[in-house]
Amino acid sequence: MKRRLVACVVALTLAVSVPARAEPSTRDNSHPDVDVITVLQAAKAAYDAYRSFTSGGSSVDAAVGQILNAIQQARDAIISHIDAVATADARACAQNAVVDFPNFERLTPDNQQAFALAATSCSNLVDSLVGTVADKRAKDQLGFTANAVGPIALITRSRSGLGNSTFVPVLRSTNQQVSSSLAPFCTNLFDPDSHRKVWACRSYDGGFDQEVDKQFAQEFAARNTSWPMANQTLGQLAGL
Repeated sequence: MKRRLVACVVALTLAVSVPARAEPSTRDNSHPDVDVITVLQAAKAAYDAYRSFTSGGSSVDAAVGQILNAIQQARDAIISHIDAVATADARACAQNAVVDFPNFERLTPDNQQAFALAATSCSNLVDSLVGTVADKRAKDQLGFTANAVGPIALITRSRSGLGNSTFVPVLRSTNQQVSSSLAPFCTNLFDPDSHRKVWACRSYDGGFDQEVDKQFAQEFAARNTSWPMANQTLGQLAGL
C-alpha cells in the first residue's frame, strides 16, 4: 500500500514535470539488463587496465592485451549499442575501432599510429554529437559507444607513442555531458506510512525507483542506460 500510494503521487508529479510517454513501462526493453551489465563491466575492466599501465602496474603490451580481452568478451553487446547510433559517421568509425582492434599488434608502426588517430577522431566526433543531439535516447547510445572506443583510443595512442594529456579531457567532457543530461528526474516526497521522506526518481527511458537514498534511487532507475557507466568512467578518469 505504501509504495502504491507514493507511486501514485509520483506519477502525478512527473506528469506535470515531464512529457507523457507512449509506453508507461518502467523498463526499456531495448536495453536488457544482461547487455548493459556486460558493457559496463567491459568498460570498467578496460579503463582499469589503462590506469594500471599509467601507474606503472603493467606494461603497455600487457594493457593492450587486457583491454582487447575486455572488449572482445563484450563485443556483441557493444556492437548492438553501436548499431543503434543514429549518426552514420559515428556508427561506422566506432565499429571500425572495435572490430579492427584485435589486429592492432599486427600493424606496422605507421599503421598503428593511423589506427590510434582514427580512434581518437571517432571519440572526438562522439563528444561533439553528445553535445549537440537533443534526443536522450541518441545521447544514451553515444554514451555506450564513447566508452567502448575510449579505452581503445587511449591504449593505442600510448602504444604508438602518442600522448594522452589532451585526449583524456575529451573523454571527461563526453561522460560529464552524459551524466548531466541523462540524470533521472527526482522528487522528494513525504511517505505518510513511514513518516519520512523518500526520493522518487524516473529515468528518461521510464526506469523508476523510490528510496530514502537519492543516489540509490537514481542508480536503480537508470540501470538500463549509459548514465551509471558515465559516472563510473568519470571516477576512473580522475587523476589521469
